[in-house]
Amino acid sequence: MEDKLVTLKNYETMVEAMFDQEILKENNVESSINNENAVELMPMFGEIDNGLRLLVFENDVEKAAKILEDYESAVDDLPQETSPEE
Repeated sequence: MEDKLVTLKNYETMVEAMFDQEILKENNVESSINNENAVELMPMFGEIDNGLRLLVFENDVEKAAKILEDYESAVDDLPQETSPEE
């Protein structure tokens, strides 16, 4: 049986997509970014075609979504830095 690639998440910028791709890679989940060349060269294509798409194998969707959700929750729980008062 052939594994099917499905869209996990859409992004407006390459930096955001690559950041999440790296998180998945560190957790042994293979992924790919679709539309990266078109959106980088002509950003208006991102609005037309749902931007950049982070693709994962269909059998990894739940695992990948949980990894990104856990990461975002952990970041949200970090204490906010405050600048020292002068």
